[in-house]
Amino acid sequence: MMKQKIIDMIREYYIDLIPFNKVLGISIDLLDYDTGEAVTSFDMRKDLVGNYAMGILHGGVTSSVIDLTGGLSALLSCARQNVGQSIQEIGERLTGSATIDLRVDYLRPGKGKAFRCQSTVIRAGNRIVVSNIDLFNEKNIRIATGTGTYLISR
Repeated sequence: MMKQKIIDMIREYYIDLIPFNKVLGISIDLLDYDTGEAVTSFDMRKDLVGNYAMGILHGGVTSSVIDLTGGLSALLSCARQNVGQSIQEIGERLTGSATIDLRVDYLRPGKGKAFRCQSTVIRAGNRIVVSNIDLFNEKNIRIATGTGTYLISR
């Protein structure tokens, strides 16, 4: 029951309370409390294009989606590390978290009709979480890969 409340809280925070994520049109497809895996997806739209002549995804959209998906994994990890605290205490820690480093490698042009981003936790400490993140198009071609480092609030 507590796991589901935490997942619902993370989903609400990312989808309902962060306006930029609404602009991107992000859907959260998977939040695995036990492993920290997160999967998001979004459809290509003309307002996400970075090169209109080629019709490819803007690099800023790519990095933003990689960052937010890695952040989801970090929040799941934080919740697991704080088992025993109240849902309110966990919520305060989650909303006080921040990205402290992000590396994105653009592997191919962002061509596609739909995109899926997948994140796993590489290392989870008490205050720092590192995630590995990959962005794929609908043909399962890896467009970009990234590593995000996230600070979890006290």
